[in-house]
This record gives sequence, C-alpha cells and structure tokens, in this order.
Amino acid sequence: KFGRGVKPQKEAGMLKINTNLSSLIIQSNLKTSTLGLNQAIERMTTGFKINGAKDNAAGYSIATNMSTKLSSYQVAEDNAAMGLDLINTASDSLSLVTSHLQRMRDLAEQASNGTYGADSLAAIQSEIDARAAEISRIAANTGYNGINLFGESGGVFIEPINQLTEEEAVAQGYTVIKTADELQAMEDNLSGKYILMNNIDLSGYDWEPIISFSGEFNGNGWTISNLTMKNKAYDWVGLFGMTRGASISNVGIVDVDLDETDDAAGLVGKVQDSTIQNCYVTGTIAGSHYIGGLVGDCNSSTIDYCYADVSVSGNCAGGLLGYADNTTINNSFVSGSVSGGSSIGGIIGIAQSNQTRMSYCYADIKVSGSNEVGGLIGRAQGAEALYSYFNYERAGTNRNAGDMGINGYGGYDLTAEELNTLITNGTLAQAAINITNNNNIAFQVGINSDPGSQIMLDTSIALPQLNIDVSNSESARNALAELDEYLKQINEKQTEYGAAYNRLESVIESININIENLASSRSTIMDADIAEESSQYIKMQILQQASATLLATANQTPAIALQLL
Repeated sequence: KFGRGVKPQKEAGMLKINTNLSSLIIQSNLKTSTLGLNQAIERMTTGFKINGAKDNAAGYSIATNMSTKLSSYQVAEDNAAMGLDLINTASDSLSLVTSHLQRMRDLAEQASNGTYGADSLAAIQSEIDARAAEISRIAANTGYNGINLFGESGGVFIEPINQLTEEEAVAQGYTVIKTADELQAMEDNLSGKYILMNNIDLSGYDWEPIISFSGEFNGNGWTISNLTMKNKAYDWVGLFGMTRGASISNVGIVDVDLDETDDAAGLVGKVQDSTIQNCYVTGTIAGSHYIGGLVGDCNSSTIDYCYADVSVSGNCAGGLLGYADNTTINNSFVSGSVSGGSSIGGIIGIAQSNQTRMSYCYADIKVSGSNEVGGLIGRAQGAEALYSYFNYERAGTNRNAGDMGINGYGGYDLTAEELNTLITNGTLAQAAINITNNNNIAFQVGINSDPGSQIMLDTSIALPQLNIDVSNSESARNALAELDEYLKQINEKQTEYGAAYNRLESVIESININIENLASSRSTIMDADIAEESSQYIKMQILQQASATLLATANQTPAIALQLL
C-alpha cells in the first residue's frame, strides 16, 4: 500500500528519448561480463587464481610468505649440497693423508728390522721424508671455495704470522729449535735469539723452567704441547720460569698441566721488563699465589694480542695474569674458568698501581672465589680498564656490587647482541673471534636465524709436521707409536666428517619434504582450476556476446519513440 495522495511511477512501459534505461542496464552487465572474461583469461594464462592483492588480500599475503619460504628452502638445499661437497673435499684429502701415513708406517716397520744397513735405511728415510713433505703440502693447500679446511686444532693465533723458513731464520741470526732437548738448551745462553721450526711435544719430558731469560724467543707459529710440572717446588713455574728484558712471541702452549706453589703460568711464571705478543695457552694451571693462564707475576711489561683458554685455580689468580704491576695488556681474551680464595679475576687477579692499564680486552670465563672476585680484575688498586668487557652470565659475580657492576673492578656487562656488535666493529680483541670460531664452519641449512637452522663442523685437525727418524731400528720402532697416534687423530676426524655428512643428507631429505608440503599448500591457495576457469571463460564470453546483441536492440528504443512524434 502507498500513502494517501502518492502514486507509484511506472518506468517499465515508458518510451523515452533522453534516458535509455535498457541500454544502461545492458552496458553494466556487458562491463561485468567483460571483466569476468578478462579475469578468466588472466587466470588461465598465469595459472594463478590470485594474481594480486586485489584478488584475495589475505590469500595473497599468506601465499607470498609461502613463496618466500619456498625460495629460502631451495637456497638451504643448495647450502646443504655445498656442505656435502666441502666435507667430501676434506674427507678425501684426509684419506690421501692416511694412505701416506700408512705407507710411512710400513716403511718404519720395515726399518725396525735389524737386517738393513745404512744405505738401505737412508733410502727408506728418503721416501718417508718425501711423504711427510706431501702431507704438509696437503695440510696447507686443502681448501674449498677459498676456505682453508685444515687449521691447527685447539688454538689459533690472533695476529697473522709470516712463518720463516729455516734458511730465512738463520739469515736473521736465529738459533733454530726443533726438539725438546734443543728447547731446554736455551738455558745455556739466556740472552740468545731463538726460533721454533716445528711443533714440540713435551710428553714424558722432565722439563726444567728457563730462568732469567733475557733474549728473544719466536715461536714462529708453532706449538709446545703437554708441558707438565707438579709439586717440584720451583720458585717460578712455566715454560719460562722467569724473564727479564725478554721478547716472546708467536707461540702456543697447548695442554699444559701445572700444579705448583707460587708464580705459576703456562708461558712464564714471573715477567720483568719484557714483551709478550701473539701467544696463547690452553690447559690447567693450579697453585697457591699469583697463578695465571699466561703469566703468573707480571711487572713493568707489555702483553699484546694474547689469550688463554684455561682452568686456573689458586689465590691472586687470573685467567691471563695472576698479578700485574705497571703493566699494559691490550687486545687480549680469556675463556674457561678461574677459581680460588681471594683476589680472583677473569683476566687479572690483582692489578697494582695506576700504571697498570687494560684496553680492548674481553673475558668469557667463569669466575668464582670467596673474596674480591671480578669479571675482569679481582682486586684493582688504581688500575684502569678501557673498552674491556666481560660475560656477566659466565662470570657469576654480583652485578650490583662494587665498581662498574662487579665485586672488585672491571668493565661492563654485555648482552650477546652487544658483544657481537663490538666484535664486528673491531672494538674488541680479534681473539674473541678466533678462539670461539677455530675452523668452525656453520652450514646454514634452515631458513631462520636461530641455531636450529645451522649445523656446525670444526674442520680443523692438527696435521703433523712429521719428523720421523728411521736412521736405526730403535728410532724406527719409536716412530710406529707416533704414526699410530697420527692415524688415530685422523680416524677420529673422519668420524666427525662422516657424522656431519649424514646429518646434511638428512637435512636435504627434510628440506625436500618441507618444499613438497609447502608447495602443495601454496598451490591450494594460489593455483587456478583450469577446468573451472575455462567454464567461467565460456560463460562470460556467452554473456558478453548476448549483452552486445541486446545492446544493439536497446539502442533502437529511442527511435521507436521518435515514430510517435
């Protein structure tokens, strides 16, 4: 019903010249069918039912995220495949080293028999030396895509070393050291100039600390391992008992084991007016007072680019130095643990006087003690610390006590992100990078930044600088045990390589499963059903043709109206 006095207008039966309503209706439908036809053509030609956010905003966002993940998974798969190639390279090179060592063992076994004269033993020695040289060449040149795969395991030097040959060293006035006995003989000339020409193992050697050394000792990038001294009651304990006006550089003291009274450390027990540069120590050092990883008691000296990865215990104990007076420590780093009673510091136990300065150092070490315990310094009496930091979580100290956040003295607490930024920017010692990385290679086999997306492999192995002597049957028999130890180390590393290889293979299978499932999910959201779209295409095409035909008829309506005029 309509209200009183209101009459509905009847448009349907009216003939008009000004407005052709039928034509407008048909034009609208023609536009709709044309748009539908174009959309069907787009979907059939691209294969996607979502070609832009306008088609399905939520679906477009979800599918885009899926596409990003798919692309990342494909890169991760390539990463894993390259990881397999890298491991194959390292493993095949170690297999070649193994074959040389096995042949050398056969030759040593042959030389152990007392039926060979001097000429025959010399011939055997010649082949052994040639194979040893080839092992050294393999160790130096095995790489993958610019990455050196075989680094020295257990420690690396902070600063690069331009290793001198024996001829170059002699020309520069050095006395060459190749054996433990030659190393011990430094005490015969305490002001001499010495250089290492290979690694030295002190296992079973009754080492006497070098006292009052005032010369120059260049480790030349080699290591001295298995230095052991316990309860011998020396005044000063270490590779060097005491130095005065000396220079020590480029040497690693590996797997040290000391348990003495006072002034004990891996490198030097007591240092006076000396310089120590680019040296490191790993192992265990224990004692009563002034116990350090690198130096026990340090006076009027300079420590540059050094680190210690150690377990230190005692009083007045530090990860790097037990006691320091009028000493400068730069660009150095410690890791491991230091514990004891009083004056226990991550880097220095006691830092005496305002002439003791520490700069650009970092302590990633667990610190514990009963009194004067600090992440960097246990007791600081006027000492300064500039741009030096410690890992609060590992230090275990009371961050609300004492100066700058620790009980005692020492620097700043850092988050992992802040630490990484400082290392990246070069603010902290490069030791922090070197000691934590070694030859660790991170295979990025996931699509995220978390540790679960990485597989770590330390490719480093201490391939030996072999000095196998078969000049007589007794030395040849001794060589058998040495070669067996090298073969054991290589077999252990091959086992690591094999386990990592199996993990990467598993990763590739897992990635393929993820790619398949993710591609299926994205297909459900994105892909067009061609059968459906072709039907829609035909439907819209028919509607378009019908609209075009009817539009021609509708356009004749005004002409009919003209016939009435």
